[in-house]
Amino acid sequence: MRKVYVPVLMFFVLIIYILPDSPKASEDQLNSREKVFQFLESAFQAQISLSEKDRTMEEIDALLDPFFTKQYQQQFLEVNLQEQNGKFFTYGTDFGQLYIPFFAFSENTKVVIEKKKIYVFEYFPKNQLGPVGYDAHYEGLLIDKMEEQWKVSQYLVNQVPETIIRQALEMQETSE
Repeated sequence: MRKVYVPVLMFFVLIIYILPDSPKASEDQLNSREKVFQFLESAFQAQISLSEKDRTMEEIDALLDPFFTKQYQQQFLEVNLQEQNGKFFTYGTDFGQLYIPFFAFSENTKVVIEKKKIYVFEYFPKNQLGPVGYDAHYEGLLIDKMEEQWKVSQYLVNQVPETIIRQALEMQETSE
């Protein structure tokens, strides 16, 4: 009877070691519009949480690191971070630089997923109304896959490659 337990026990131990890796491999995949939008919403929440209370730099890094490259974090913090008594915070604002854009997250938001890059962008028509006007432009984000993890790496204003814009428009036409 003991001879039966040893192989069965070894089988279950082997299964325990194999199974945890399978879901993990697919958890970090941004392979659909919905998952990309969820990722960006979480990244935005991490950014705005910096205005909720004073934090140490270590706490700030822990909040931003899952979503942003070190270079993007540094640029974001240089523009938005304030210090008081050795603690850090950001001011809440409707026009903060390098925050995740206020996308509509609708059919107007284009998502082009490549093997190691994801482009997320919208076209904003010219607006001269109100206190802030702007020319027509594309605005978006570049998300790069780095060491098997997706991270926002660049804020794009009129820097979305023309080939990516055409690809997004062609994808939209074929889906209609």
